[in-house]
Amino acid sequence: MNSNPSNPSANGGKTINIADILALPERQRQIVLFIRREEGHTLPEIADHINENEQAIAIELDELVQEGFVREMEVEGIPRYYRSEMRRQGSPFSEMIQQALTPGKPLSMIVNPSGDAPITPGSTFELCVTITNEGNQSALIEIYIDETSQFLHQWCISPYERLALGQGQSSEVVFQIPIPLDATPGTYNYLLMVDAQQHYPEDTPIQHQARLQVLPFVQEAIRVNDPTFSLLPITSSAVPAVVQPGEPLEVQVLVHNRSDRVDQFRLTCPDLAPIWYRVIYPEGYTDTGVVRVMDGLELNPGEKGLIQLIITPPVDTWATIYSPTVRLYSLNNPDLVLLDAIYLQVMPIYLLTVELVTLVGKVSHQSGVFELQLYNGGNITRDIALIAKSADGDDLCTYTLIPTQVRLAPGGYAIANLEVQPSQKWWRRPFYGRVLNFVIEIEDLQQFPLLNNRFQGTLIWEGRPWWQFLLVILGIVGLIGALIFLLWFLFFRPKPRPEIVEFAPAGKNYSAADQENVRLNWEITNPKRIQTIKIQGVSPDGVVTSGPIAYNFSQGIPNELERFCTADEILNCQNVPTDAREPGDYVFELTVIPQGKKRGELEELQTNTVKITPFPIPEIEEFASTQPVYQEVIQPNPEAADQEASPTANQNNSPEAQPQPENLGILLNWTISHPEQIRLLKLVGRNPEGIVTFPMQSIDFSQGIPQPLQESCEIQNEALVCMNLATGVRQPGTYIFELTVVPQQGEPEELPTQKTDPIKIEAQPVPFDIVEFTVNGIETLTRPKFVVQISEDESIPVPLSWKVEGGRELKVELLPAPGTVPREGTVPYPLSPEPSTETITLQVTNEAGEQKSRSVTIETIQPPPPEPVEMTPLSPPGDTANGLPTFDPPPPPGDASASQMQTPPSPSPSPSPSPRTTPSGTEPTPLPLPPGGSPPLPPGADSPPPAELPPKFR
Repeated sequence: MNSNPSNPSANGGKTINIADILALPERQRQIVLFIRREEGHTLPEIADHINENEQAIAIELDELVQEGFVREMEVEGIPRYYRSEMRRQGSPFSEMIQQALTPGKPLSMIVNPSGDAPITPGSTFELCVTITNEGNQSALIEIYIDETSQFLHQWCISPYERLALGQGQSSEVVFQIPIPLDATPGTYNYLLMVDAQQHYPEDTPIQHQARLQVLPFVQEAIRVNDPTFSLLPITSSAVPAVVQPGEPLEVQVLVHNRSDRVDQFRLTCPDLAPIWYRVIYPEGYTDTGVVRVMDGLELNPGEKGLIQLIITPPVDTWATIYSPTVRLYSLNNPDLVLLDAIYLQVMPIYLLTVELVTLVGKVSHQSGVFELQLYNGGNITRDIALIAKSADGDDLCTYTLIPTQVRLAPGGYAIANLEVQPSQKWWRRPFYGRVLNFVIEIEDLQQFPLLNNRFQGTLIWEGRPWWQFLLVILGIVGLIGALIFLLWFLFFRPKPRPEIVEFAPAGKNYSAADQENVRLNWEITNPKRIQTIKIQGVSPDGVVTSGPIAYNFSQGIPNELERFCTADEILNCQNVPTDAREPGDYVFELTVIPQGKKRGELEELQTNTVKITPFPIPEIEEFASTQPVYQEVIQPNPEAADQEASPTANQNNSPEAQPQPENLGILLNWTISHPEQIRLLKLVGRNPEGIVTFPMQSIDFSQGIPQPLQESCEIQNEALVCMNLATGVRQPGTYIFELTVVPQQGEPEELPTQKTDPIKIEAQPVPFDIVEFTVNGIETLTRPKFVVQISEDESIPVPLSWKVEGGRELKVELLPAPGTVPREGTVPYPLSPEPSTETITLQVTNEAGEQKSRSVTIETIQPPPPEPVEMTPLSPPGDTANGLPTFDPPPPPGDASASQMQTPPSPSPSPSPSPRTTPSGTEPTPLPLPPGGSPPLPPGADSPPPAELPPKFR
């Protein structure tokens, strides 16, 4: 059910303003502000927003609806609440708040209590001040009780307060004023000041003056004797008294004078306009017995009396629930406030007047114009939907109704404009005019009753003008003429000749790589008159390069053209193939030979030059090395690797060897367009002088990417892209690679070729070392000096062995003789027959000039005089005086017992084992005898010195 506040012109209602909302209790103020921001909420939605239970919110909403702050409306059977712009007549307190919130002032103030306030000694008077900053800036505000208010300024606990409010903010200040017990009863004036000199100097200070009435202690006893009153019938917000607009409601007011004095009572309704109610007091009698009209109810002490209150809502009062306040005034105690409320429900009146007015009702081409005038004569808001349609069920007219939905407040008036546009199709207009009937249906969206929901209108559509009949006659004459022309056209006109309408190639671009013939399109009129079509292609020089091809059309479309041609009014042939597919320029000529004996001139037409481009030639877009400079990778020596792999004690203690990275040599990248046209790739490498350092390699691409290159090459964006292609070139030096592309089709005059920038492999220094240098199988590192006993006039050859590993371009020398030797070898070194000392040096020099050497000293001595004891071939270490090993002279030639030298057992264990020991742990064998079992003969007089003897390598 709709609930709307009363009409302000009838019941004294007024517009809701911010003062009215701020004067509400906290919960009601939150509800009103929420509904004013977002309308149409239900009770559960409002309760959820306020965070309160629905029962409590329902009570608050009932009070707000009664006071006119909120409207209740049922939408699809669900009650919803909307904002209300009008409310019932406010109290003086609201009027005071309205004055405080005068528009244009940056600061507004609400004081509670705003007027005189009674209080007894010993109580605390609370003065609440609400300040709202409605200016355009933040402000610092001072609120205080002026010093001229002597007693209240002294009694107040904190008479001075300060606030800082931003734009649009509000805050409340409460002054606590305890009233002393010894305060003298009486009226105390006080002055409240609100000042903001720093931010609003022109609009402040704001002053509020009021009075505080201090009552004596006997006031409590007097209140027991205060008069009382009650209302009949008893009403509440749930059970209001029902009254029809314009009909009176009689209310009985029972007054009881409980004081000990005669008193006169007067009744008023401050919330209602004077035209709403009438108060009837009982008639009185004078001393002479004359009846007189009383303006009050006079009661003796303890006596009761009745006052009759007649409430008559005006006829135009809005239908809702009202709760006016009834106040009883006492003549003896004018400051006594006796209040009660009566709840009234004004019943709705469903009176809606609708009238359809014709503005333009007779038309020929334009639209008919009508007005639907609606007037709400009831006391509730009506939501009306309007629909216009034809009453005859045809679609001759278009109906435009603006608006289609109207809301009418009580006493409201609205107009809906209707345009009726007849059909614009000329053949639907009648010759003699027509009456078009239509209806406007109205519907109450709230399902309120309507007296009539259907209103009929009429539009007269005028007939056609007289000159249109003349057009009909002319049309008939023209039709006869057209029939005559048609007969001539079909039977008497000359037979037309075929004409070429269009002749052009089917495509704009042709390429020999597509392996597709040139196709032609043509259109020829009068295909039934075609005898033969001839097509041939010639070069720009006039040489026939295609065809000629002739098609016979005497029996219709030939079989070879059925897939390409259609014949109706025009012979349309699309994508007819020719035999032209070789690269070159073609000009095609179409010749049409018509049927009949009198052929006349032949119809011919040529195309523009059609070009077949040759096969695309692959181009090298990019060819380069992955890096301009490489570092040589030293490959490990296999023998050294085998030695490292042997299970020796030193290796068990050494860390594991790291695997060497794979050396792929120089890596190349290239990108070549049109990979499908590549037949062969030729790759060759040269040094800067042009000498081939990398033999030419031919890579066959006729079957696609070859298997060895599939990991490095792929087709990307119609190009062959090869990345990190290994060449295997590892030797230091400078290389320039050249790549040549051989295409699939034909051999161009110059094959696509591209060279890389010079690519350099920088040599890396290789470590080298003397692995072995022995004398008679004994390592010189452990015995750098040897003592050899020689025989007179005999030269003993000493076997020297050496081995050098690592390095590159090493120079190995055995000094002083024989000089340069291989990396590894064995040579018998002859000793001088004279006692002497010789130093033999093995010197190794690499390409960078670095040297490593190892030396051994051999001393030759004469044997001691013969003794009867047998001499051993070789003294074990440690037997000589100086601790150096010695060699005994070899036995004389032919002595079979001395064919082999034997080493006597060592008298005592060696203090440190020799690095080179035999598997049995004995000392190394002595110097062997030369081949044949006899020592070499001493050199003759003409023999060269030992240093000049040629080396003997094994």
